[in-house]
Amino acid sequence: MVRRVLHTSDWHIGRRLKTRERFEEYQKFFNWLENIIVYENIDALLVAGDIFDNTTPSTKAQDLYYSFLAKIMNTNCRHVIIISGNHDSPALLDAPKEILRNCDVHVVGTACENPEDEIINLNGELIVCAVPYLRDRDVRTLKPEDNIDAGQELQQGIANHYAKVFERAEELQRDSNIPVIAMGHLFARGGKCNSDEGVRSLYVGTAVDVSTEIFPDFLTYTALGHLHSPQFVGRENIRYSGSPLPMTFSESKTPKSVYVLDLDGKNLAGVHEIEVPVFQRLARIKGNMEEIYAGIQEFIVQGESVWLEIIYNGDEVIGDLQEKLSFFTKSYPFIEILSIYDDSKRFNESSANYDNRYTLENIKPLEMFELLLDSQDISQKQREAYIPMYQKILHKLEID
Repeated sequence: MVRRVLHTSDWHIGRRLKTRERFEEYQKFFNWLENIIVYENIDALLVAGDIFDNTTPSTKAQDLYYSFLAKIMNTNCRHVIIISGNHDSPALLDAPKEILRNCDVHVVGTACENPEDEIINLNGELIVCAVPYLRDRDVRTLKPEDNIDAGQELQQGIANHYAKVFERAEELQRDSNIPVIAMGHLFARGGKCNSDEGVRSLYVGTAVDVSTEIFPDFLTYTALGHLHSPQFVGRENIRYSGSPLPMTFSESKTPKSVYVLDLDGKNLAGVHEIEVPVFQRLARIKGNMEEIYAGIQEFIVQGESVWLEIIYNGDEVIGDLQEKLSFFTKSYPFIEILSIYDDSKRFNESSANYDNRYTLENIKPLEMFELLLDSQDISQKQREAYIPMYQKILHKLEID
């Protein structure tokens, strides 16, 4: 009997952070997940989309994926259900589905015309409505001349697709005590995400969010993917597990997790959230130079490997910001600065101080450079050094 189910999603295998590969982190995550599956006596694993970070994953990314599935087959986990996300190639995920099905690994990469093809009945113990990411072509048949709001049409199309799947699932469940779990990869209305967490807009040219009302009450649980922060939306049994690794520095302070579901017949007895360990520490330091140095010093004292994003927002203009920070950290190889942003007040205010006599059509490059120097209150001595250097650059580029 399927009694314990693990919900995870948004692995994004192959994801880089700035210039750094993250395969070592992914390997550690899969080792940890395998141990959790064994320790928690998981009967079924649900992966709600975005297996890979792009539609053409590298050989190494695919090797991590298939190696993990092979290891799961040797555990107590008897079933694996995987759907595609908007980052995935449906065809690539579907390619080995017939072989994987013989190992009780069920993959639904492409939306199906027959609703029953998205319903997986696990030996009469659990029914899973495995709906992959629905693309425009999967739910809309509008012609260019149709004068109908695209966003509204998409919302209705998605709702209709799910409704057909749920109608058939409810028929299969009727007069039985079999739990029904829905899987989807979409933006549920009320879901929260960081502003730069890397979630692509679901549909080109639109910002489609779907009401949680499309998930009927007879569902025991709804396992969603797409948003990277673990959360429930609308009702406590409709959840995003979130990504297991932080996709950006803005996610570095957001705990990552997976959910373990306890089933009691068709009832949800409980949801247990298990926090994913931090496999590579990330941190964002923001402030003036004194604050940035102090922040870096804290990590030096800790002696722990950390990748940093630096945001400088002081008043002083620092032309050699990167060089200063590199010099400060060069004796500490466990500290890596992956990105530096100059968000200084004077830099941001410069656009408000330009001479409105100039436009992009009539201003010359040297005049623009001189206006920049003016806005930053660069001293005359510095100007005498900077301007000839800039003129040499323009000459080499053959720009007037």
